[in-house]
Amino acid sequence: MHELKKKKININAFVLIFSVIIVCAIASYFVSPGAFERQVVDGRTIVVPGSFHETSRSPLSLFDIFRAVPNGLIGASNVVFLVLIVGGSIEIYNKSGSISAGISLLVNSAGDKGGLIVITMLMIMFAILGGFLGWIEAAIPFVPIVIPIVLALGYDSMTAVAVCILGCMVGFAVGPTNVYTVGIAHSVAELPMFSGFGFRILAYITFVCVSIIYTLRYATKVKKDPSKSLVLGIDVSDIKYDFSKDKDKTMNSTQKLALIILILTFIFVVYGMIKLKWNINDMSAAFLLSGIVAGLICKMNADTIATTFISGAKASMSGAMIVGVARGVQWTLEKGGIIDPIINSMDKVLHGLPPWASVIGVMVLVTLLNGLVASGSAKAMALMPLLIPLSDLIGITRQTMTLAYQFGDGISNIFWFSYGTLLIFLSYGKVPLTRWYKFLMPLFGIFIILSIMFLFIAINIGYGPF
Repeated sequence: MHELKKKKININAFVLIFSVIIVCAIASYFVSPGAFERQVVDGRTIVVPGSFHETSRSPLSLFDIFRAVPNGLIGASNVVFLVLIVGGSIEIYNKSGSISAGISLLVNSAGDKGGLIVITMLMIMFAILGGFLGWIEAAIPFVPIVIPIVLALGYDSMTAVAVCILGCMVGFAVGPTNVYTVGIAHSVAELPMFSGFGFRILAYITFVCVSIIYTLRYATKVKKDPSKSLVLGIDVSDIKYDFSKDKDKTMNSTQKLALIILILTFIFVVYGMIKLKWNINDMSAAFLLSGIVAGLICKMNADTIATTFISGAKASMSGAMIVGVARGVQWTLEKGGIIDPIINSMDKVLHGLPPWASVIGVMVLVTLLNGLVASGSAKAMALMPLLIPLSDLIGITRQTMTLAYQFGDGISNIFWFSYGTLLIFLSYGKVPLTRWYKFLMPLFGIFIILSIMFLFIAINIGYGPF
């Protein structure tokens, strides 16, 4: 009697997203196109409640399915180029040996018992970037640096991507001063900007702490018994540094200087994004300049710098492409005139429900819509003009409605396979989506329960502006 081995199924992310594009194109034949009227208020384009009307638009053609990919790449071009440029620049630092030497110093300093402290500190750093600055895409440059650190500490690549994804995206999901969700929602709701801070900071601390504890438990289990790793058998040799041979080596002066430049680049980028109002393209330019300067300091000639940069960009091509293909889903919905009918249907479903059901319904429906339209700011501008009047009608505070939207939009970022940035984070650690789900689902269930608990509390205390 032969024992049958269970074959693990790993679905390619490109196949999944392209399948969603096909489904959205087919939906254009069955969903009557329509649109809301929009008006500009304080520089923001918002939906006029009650203005939905049907429009005439032809269903998508077969060729439109393939148009979605290049148009998606164009729509997400700033993030696509960020991934390519950061990948090329980081490869210059890798070739100089400065990154491996710096990580070796950190790992050797941490020792066997310091790994969990390093993981905690890294997750807190990502949570601050996501929660207070509203960074997700802007945090991409940190990921190819952090993953090798976690691997070098003796943990698996699942732990490494969890540090980045849970730290950044959970922080974003419940961020007290997230301008892309809370900021826009408060603007539409005519609430004082970032009001209700105390209750949101309590939710933020709770969610981040749960994320850290969940990750540390898994990391400890896997390091103690590697056979329990959810990514067992995946080759990460090309992203994992072997520091045993460099344990007694010291950094030379050029490597130290290059590492200082890299650290200063991160600091300067953070300053630029906060104080100078930089965009993604400015960040890309900073990393391009940083890589060239580091190459020159490490005595590389122009040809070597260019060749090394191209090599790093090639290695990042898959992650860059996935962003554009994922953006193609939104292009398909916009081309077919489907987004506003979906929003109008959501509005109809929510009317007439009791307050607690309406709030939970908002969270659920925004979660579902997030699988199609990943942009938190775009959804806020489209949905909040409809949800705010609803909150007034059913007798719940606008602050509570904003919180329901924030939970629905942010928490599902760690789940939806149509979210290109999630797939980039996973691709850096070579973690298949199906295995990520196996790691994530218990935690995702905990987050849903916590979200409902906080929403119930918000309703009962009449969660207001202050």
